[in-house]
Amino acid sequence: MITPAPQRAFAPAHPADGALFLVYIALVWLGMILGFGGEIARHVRNNEAPYPTILHVHSAVFVTWLVAFTAQILLVRTGRQDLHRRLGVAMAFGIVPMAIVGALTAYTIQNLNFGTPRSDPAFFSVQMGDLIGFVGLAVAAIVYRRRTAAHKRLMLLAILQLSTAGFARWLGGPIGSAISFGHWGQSFWATFLILHLTNDVLALGVGAYDLLTRGRLHPAYVAGLIWSFGWQVTHVSLYLWPAWLPVAKMLLGH
Repeated sequence: MITPAPQRAFAPAHPADGALFLVYIALVWLGMILGFGGEIARHVRNNEAPYPTILHVHSAVFVTWLVAFTAQILLVRTGRQDLHRRLGVAMAFGIVPMAIVGALTAYTIQNLNFGTPRSDPAFFSVQMGDLIGFVGLAVAAIVYRRRTAAHKRLMLLAILQLSTAGFARWLGGPIGSAISFGHWGQSFWATFLILHLTNDVLALGVGAYDLLTRGRLHPAYVAGLIWSFGWQVTHVSLYLWPAWLPVAKMLLGH
């Protein structure tokens, strides 16, 4: 009987890992700046009402997380693992406030828009689904903080999940225009791709990188990808499901 050769351990580090993380965090910043920056510019240009306070708080909290994530990458690059661990503790304690602020922001904006041309209560599923996806990945990354390879991949997937709104605002329109098999809010795949194509391509890129540098995928990456994709499918399906609308209105107090 031939015994299969044992699978070699997944290398926790590779010389190109640092470059991968720098490229990815640069792309995330680009997506957030162009996505939200364009929306803010239109808001000012159209002389619209000031944003509610909770939205400013939301921006401050989530940008702080993104700045901290960027700092973590640079600390590892410069060999300051001690500071990396300390900052990681602070980021761990910041997950709960981020979840609360994110949920309150979605709730507040939905109620402010209710009854106006911008009203879309069913979209509450997308807002909460992305938030749950991010929180789950971030918590898993903290749980596996002592397993370097798992920790890094889960954190990268978490930040990509967090960047969904920026990428969708930036590239969602062109993606929707290029799709010939449906429209936003009518076709599942059209809606799904407008929301998630960019960050999902980046998430799959992490797997492609691991196949090139390690020859296989890390189990934590596979699990994180399934978690992220699963929530995306769930919240888009809810958004398009007619029975969800009255439930969303009830959750929003209407």
